[in-house]
Amino acid sequence: MTTPSRPDASAEPAGTRRGGAAAGSLRVADRVVEKIAAVAAAEVPGVTGPPRRLSRRGGARRDGARWRRGARWRGHARRPRVDARLEGSTARLTMTFSVRYPNPVGETAERVRGEVRERLAALAGVRVAHLDIEVPSLSPGGGEPDG
Repeated sequence: MTTPSRPDASAEPAGTRRGGAAAGSLRVADRVVEKIAAVAAAEVPGVTGPPRRLSRRGGARRDGARWRRGARWRGHARRPRVDARLEGSTARLTMTFSVRYPNPVGETAERVRGEVRERLAALAGVRVAHLDIEVPSLSPGGGEPDG
């Protein structure tokens, strides 16, 4: 008894089927897109994370068994805050970060926009359809603009 011959599996590239169709699909999580975008933005000169809040109202807050009065703002986060919504391989992003003084806000935001679009396309295969940027404050910086 003979069996019909099968095509040599080693001749096809990994992850493909006959006809070149992909053997599966890839779904990139929203959280992965958010992290890639945050790191890309943080690498742009003059960008810092948004201000951190200790409490919503900046008034007294309960710390264990004691009440403490705290400052409303305390330092800046390490990376920009990003919220991503994916639809297939297209993303809509909202990003919040601070710009170090005396860097120009508009120019810095445009650099971030370009870097985030480029990095998401290269690393995750995601196209950025919309990117809202919010700059709530300037952070203290040196006397010279970065970059």
